[in-house]
Amino acid sequence: MRIMSTGLFDNLGLKLASLGLAFALWMVVAGEQRDERTLNAPLTLARLPANTILLNVPGDFVTVQLRGPKSLISGLSPNEVDVNLDLSTLKEGENLVAVKADQVDVPRGVEVVQVSPRWVRLVLESVAERTVRIAARVEGNPAAGYYLKRASAHPDRVRLVGPRSEVNRLEKVYTSTISIEGRSHDFGAMTSLEPVGKLIKVEGPALVQVSVEIRTNPKPPSL
Repeated sequence: MRIMSTGLFDNLGLKLASLGLAFALWMVVAGEQRDERTLNAPLTLARLPANTILLNVPGDFVTVQLRGPKSLISGLSPNEVDVNLDLSTLKEGENLVAVKADQVDVPRGVEVVQVSPRWVRLVLESVAERTVRIAARVEGNPAAGYYLKRASAHPDRVRLVGPRSEVNRLEKVYTSTISIEGRSHDFGAMTSLEPVGKLIKVEGPALVQVSVEIRTNPKPPSL
């Protein structure tokens, strides 16, 4: 007991002074003139339901009207205010999500007066996977007397992951265009795939090998 009592009253004067200073600061803030300010706060979307993807982008910011002590409000940075929307209960399809004051994180002493917009439209769709063929895309004409026999990609398959509606509409994906203009021999080239949509992820190598086969036109039979 003696040890506990000694610890409690050690530096008692300093502790009382600190407590008094904290109380004084609180009184100053509490009695300070209050002001309002409107700023754009970052919008954070969290806890997207499993195996779904967000099809639309509602915007990066939400307009928030705040009230608080003038000295605190005037120096407030947009990075100190966050609007967090929990998407865990949303269903596939169109959802209207309310943006409420209690979803806005602000420093202590600051009050959220109003949020705009009050509703955010979010469209969710289930994620699908599909393996499709890679088709080599070529342009131009071989040298005179020659023709394109075949252009093939290696690997010739790639896996797509993305929104169900977009993945299901794709039967194949194409390589970037390769010129065969003036060619008279077989050749190979490394190239990328053409974009298939910003929401679709292509699982596979960044580059594919395209093999191009050029052949001589058959000679007409002699008379």
